[in-house]
Amino acid sequence: MSHLKKEMPSMFGKDSKKKELINKLPETFAQLQREHQISPGDFPDCKRMQEQLQHHDFTKFHQLRPKLLETVDQMLAQDIARLMQMIPTEEREMAASPGDADGNIHGGAFEGYTESPFGVGRGEGADAGRGEHEWVVEAKKYEYDEVFSKLNPVNGKISGAAAKSEMVKSKLPNTVLSKIWKLADIDKDGMLDTDEWALANHLIQIKLDGHEVPVKLPDHLIPPSKRTIVEDS
Repeated sequence: MSHLKKEMPSMFGKDSKKKELINKLPETFAQLQREHQISPGDFPDCKRMQEQLQHHDFTKFHQLRPKLLETVDQMLAQDIARLMQMIPTEEREMAASPGDADGNIHGGAFEGYTESPFGVGRGEGADAGRGEHEWVVEAKKYEYDEVFSKLNPVNGKISGAAAKSEMVKSKLPNTVLSKIWKLADIDKDGMLDTDEWALANHLIQIKLDGHEVPVKLPDHLIPPSKRTIVEDS
């Protein structure tokens, strides 16, 4: 909205400029995505936006307020992540029932037996690789390492800005990417090493494949190099 307002003339030719800006909205979206590293998934549907803009006076749009953007970024990176961790998991909700949606059976001879591979979601998404000896992310780590090396790592780590520039190419909403960042930055230093970067990419692929990103990182997805850190914490 701020960009459209800024492009409007102060005196004459407002109507013609408005039509031009609406017609060029796809180009404007692409420009803003590049300039501000915004994921395409965070933009509204372009065609519907063009239709809605027909009924608005661009000169009355508000100017950009960077401080508000910083507040929203902080909310997405910290507050939302904390709220997600407070949401009770399905396992806790189903703990009192004799059976649950994951295919686990409770009571009698089946008490304590929870490793059925036939439960809903078993072996899929974030659950893939559970119970395996090898870290499931290792299968594609060579691909992630190749990209990592191009992001100018310093002392074996890449900055948050460098990681973001590549992660937004997934076109996932920033809310999802923020959650993935929180899970992947295991040592909470604001940077990613090769294992954490590989994990972030693995979680992105899980979401792109239509599965949900876990609220808490499952033990089998923790990089072997980081498991002592998690245990100590």
